[in-house]
Amino acid sequence: MRDDAYQESDLFTDAEKAAIAWAYHLTKYTFAQNPEALANMKKHYDHAQLVEATLVSGYFNMWNRFTDALETDIEGHDQMTLFTKSAVIDKQDLADFMNECWWAKEGASDEQ
Repeated sequence: MRDDAYQESDLFTDAEKAAIAWAYHLTKYTFAQNPEALANMKKHYDHAQLVEATLVSGYFNMWNRFTDALETDIEGHDQMTLFTKSAVIDKQDLADFMNECWWAKEGASDEQ
């Protein structure tokens, strides 16, 4: 499968495709040679969202390099085998779960 096959998929919005491309170029350290990746992000995301996407991608790149270098298993084998039981992930179920656990709910920052 090509690295950019997701670009032809109907499963992702244009904004999601821009975020995937941005994360890819950050990971491969090819963003300077591909300025369209940043330009495309700016079409879909405001400054704060762009910074957050870059931070999250950078963090996970660092974390993966850190744990790989130290040969650290993030999850034990018993936890990794749990994924084999999953066949389909419902997009709305995942979004609902993430909204409850991680993502800021709309207006949540205004309440604090």
